[in-house]
Amino acid sequence: MDDEILAQQLAKTGNLLDLLNDEAWMRETEAIEAECGGQVEAGLGLKPYVEQLATVPPAAFRQQRRQVHLLSILLPALKAWLQSWELGRSFEAVYIKAQRQLFEHLQQPTPEQATWLETLLAEDSQQIPPEQKPLRSQAIAMLAKMFTEDDWQALAQTAAEETAKGILQVRQREVVRATVV
Repeated sequence: MDDEILAQQLAKTGNLLDLLNDEAWMRETEAIEAECGGQVEAGLGLKPYVEQLATVPPAAFRQQRRQVHLLSILLPALKAWLQSWELGRSFEAVYIKAQRQLFEHLQQPTPEQATWLETLLAEDSQQIPPEQKPLRSQAIAMLAKMFTEDDWQALAQTAAEETAKGILQVRQREVVRATVV
């Protein structure tokens, strides 16, 4: 549903839910649902996106869902790990760089990593608290193994560049402050 329709409905009755009593709107919604063969609950604005999803092969869609599931487990561990490094102002840039590296490694894991990742997903599907999941507690150790020497160099370079930027920004503020006084 677009903003114009919502604005008109709000101006007309003061209640957006009254739109459900609008026969023309209901017919349009029913036609869209009939066209796609199901209920449309996301709204008309997402129709092109939903149509695009329908063209994604099931295997690719499953792979994307698997990646998202793995990232939902590994990214919080990665963030906590990097926070323990006390990177200061360079944390955000290093975290973004590390996320990219992790994503690349998840695209083509080694056989050992692939086995661990599959076991991690299986463990995560169990209905037990996260603190009772031993593989989850090994996430940081596995991330450390996953990152290559080049990855470590890139993270160090990112941290150095961001720290230098921060120092230069402080210097510029001090120069401005000194000229104002």
